[in-house]
Amino acid sequence: MKTKRILLTVFALLLVGSLLFVACKPKPEEEVTVEEVEVVEEEDDAGAIAAEEATPVPVELETSEYGEAPMLAEMVDAGDLPPVDERLPIADDIMVVSGVDGIGEYGGVWHGVTWWQGYGNIEMGIYDPPVRWKRDYTGYEPGLLKEWIVSEDGMTLTWIFRQGLKWSDGTPFSTTEDMGYWWELATNEDFKIVTIPWWGRDSDGAPMEVSFPNDYTMVMEFGEPHYIATYVVAQGFWEWLPMERPKHFLSPHDPAYNADATYEDLEAVVYGGDWLGNIEGYPCLHAWCPTSVTPGERTVWTRNPYYWKVDAEGNQLPYIDVVDVRLIGDSEVRLLEASQGKFEATFRATDNPNHIPFLLEQAEAGDYYIHDGAVNGAGGWPGWLINMNFADAETYPDTWEEIRDLLQNEKFRQGISHALDRQRLIDVAWDGIGYPTNATISPQAWHFASPEGQAVYEAWRDAYIEFDPDLAMANFDGIGFVDADGDGFRDLPSGEPFTLVLDLGDWGGQDVPVPSTEVYAGNLEAVGIKVLINDLMGQPDWDLRQNLGLYMLRNMHASELDIWTYPDWMFPLRNNRAWPLEGRYRETGGEEGWEPMPGTTYAYELQELYDLGLATADIDARHQIVWDAIQIHIDHGPFMIGGSGDQPMPVVVRNGFMGIPDLVILGPWAPGSPGNLNPEQFWMQEDLRLESLGQ
Repeated sequence: MKTKRILLTVFALLLVGSLLFVACKPKPEEEVTVEEVEVVEEEDDAGAIAAEEATPVPVELETSEYGEAPMLAEMVDAGDLPPVDERLPIADDIMVVSGVDGIGEYGGVWHGVTWWQGYGNIEMGIYDPPVRWKRDYTGYEPGLLKEWIVSEDGMTLTWIFRQGLKWSDGTPFSTTEDMGYWWELATNEDFKIVTIPWWGRDSDGAPMEVSFPNDYTMVMEFGEPHYIATYVVAQGFWEWLPMERPKHFLSPHDPAYNADATYEDLEAVVYGGDWLGNIEGYPCLHAWCPTSVTPGERTVWTRNPYYWKVDAEGNQLPYIDVVDVRLIGDSEVRLLEASQGKFEATFRATDNPNHIPFLLEQAEAGDYYIHDGAVNGAGGWPGWLINMNFADAETYPDTWEEIRDLLQNEKFRQGISHALDRQRLIDVAWDGIGYPTNATISPQAWHFASPEGQAVYEAWRDAYIEFDPDLAMANFDGIGFVDADGDGFRDLPSGEPFTLVLDLGDWGGQDVPVPSTEVYAGNLEAVGIKVLINDLMGQPDWDLRQNLGLYMLRNMHASELDIWTYPDWMFPLRNNRAWPLEGRYRETGGEEGWEPMPGTTYAYELQELYDLGLATADIDARHQIVWDAIQIHIDHGPFMIGGSGDQPMPVVVRNGFMGIPDLVILGPWAPGSPGNLNPEQFWMQEDLRLESLGQ
């Protein structure tokens, strides 16, 4: 296989020339009743979103016989497994996946690595949701669903699953049983581990109604339009896996079905099943399922004999037999082992672009290459959230409201943006890789695909990014944020002393936040702001201070390709970004948090725009609403401070590992990368396959 090489000059071109994505415009939708679901034809307008926005170019399957992996064929011959055609869905509902590098070869062990007890970076490649991003990132395609239908008024969503799906243990999958059981858990007031998903509620908090007209159909009814709800489950394992509940496996642990069971028993099994690396034998619907777990050390996933996808010649996927993942918490050890060729392909494991030169030096000896189409897709890495809902009355009993008002002041926020020397930050944190930007979502987001969208992105990117300490200080002086006591640092307008606290965590990696925060702290002190870096690396207070609105600024990594399905960077709907308490109010239907008010923090206006987008059927019109929201971020922001963005990503690939597409975006988690790349069609050439079996 030809060995690929990449130079840092190419990285610069990648950063400038990141691909823009083409958004597909849907046809008008017509209402389809549940009774009509079984007879919907492809050309019906009602199915336009599923057919036009979601369906990939068809892959012809001209065979009535199916192939299978040798390890499964042996089990069939021994009578331990049914024939392959009995394990697949009905013929019309089998998903056919084209191979990036043609028809693959069976076998081999894909060795991987994680730093995460929950194996989250591995989950991103293994789980299979009902709908997922296409592997070229241009839109959505069916997964476990054969199709989905949105009623004309947007208030009824119908999911039609593939008929004949089976769990990895051979038990038939049923919406009536399995999705019905998920809904039982989600609506059980005595069991809070599984809940109604955030997208399953109207803006007033009222939950959707769910019904199951047959064993492969699920209907969700809302009190207001929800045109985009289906796409949310495409974004990441955290959206779909809490819904994937095998009733036959879980109900024996459920006191509603077993009088000897307790909710503590159920919680242990359910929680482990959310993260498929934690429980041996937990049935799944994915290409590989967990078969061996050594807590804190290693998890092994083995091919699912009932997997529902085949290649263009009818060979059941996946090609690779086993995924064997070790947990290594030390980033330097992970880097060293990757440089020695210990892993056939790494995604989100050696994730610091600064490591690329070292990895290139070792590539020949390690028999690997660095994938030259992998980018971060960051709209701000590093960046800092500004808390619009500061509420730390315990620490600052006399001044917390004044601190809140300062953080909410546009001139203050624009001033601290102009105070940041972004080029120095890039030189210190990234060795010169990257470009100056204020915080945005991913440059590759489909909202920016058109010339109009690109202009909006550029305006957002460039807002308040000039390094201009004099302008920053003029902003501060103009709002009474001056040095009142002559100690060299600015005080609150009341004259009370002030220290800006920068919370420091490992969001965006462990290597980048520290030097970038130190640069920013120095810049802020140069314009008269006293700064305290609050080191919360690995501390529980890191999340607590976010959720309770106790932080002032905290470092972050900003991205995402579809802001409707992962709205937090732009729309305050939850308590996890710049409006923690106003987002919490929305999330809890007004039971907790702060009620947004017009003309204050602009959470109210942004939430209204989000609701308008939910009620808008046309994709182009929804893009326009995104642009309107961005204009609020420009005119009344920034609500986030960005430093640099869209760096290349180190994806280490052994020579002979096949099937990885040209474009790989690994900054935003919400597209579900690398799962959207169809890892089931990854395969190894013979030499590498045999080597993998010997490790």
